[in-house]
Amino acid sequence: MHARAELVFHYASEEEASHMAYLLELDNRVAPRGIRVKTVHKGKEVKTHTEHTNIGTLFATIDDLLFCEKLISEMLRL
Repeated sequence: MHARAELVFHYASEEEASHMAYLLELDNRVAPRGIRVKTVHKGKEVKTHTEHTNIGTLFATIDDLLFCEKLISEMLRL
């Protein structure tokens, strides 16, 4: 069984969303083998789609994405 999740973040401007999507996508490149993670932005919205067969791995990935988004937001003061 595949478990899927979609995280959606909203920002004040398209520029902020673009920067966040780029930085999160960089982090996605080091995701564990076998997990699918893709981050895109459209307008002021950033969406990250993730999928894996192991729910524990999926939850760990979601936790990592939330941590990274918070860290980046604090560093860029978004």
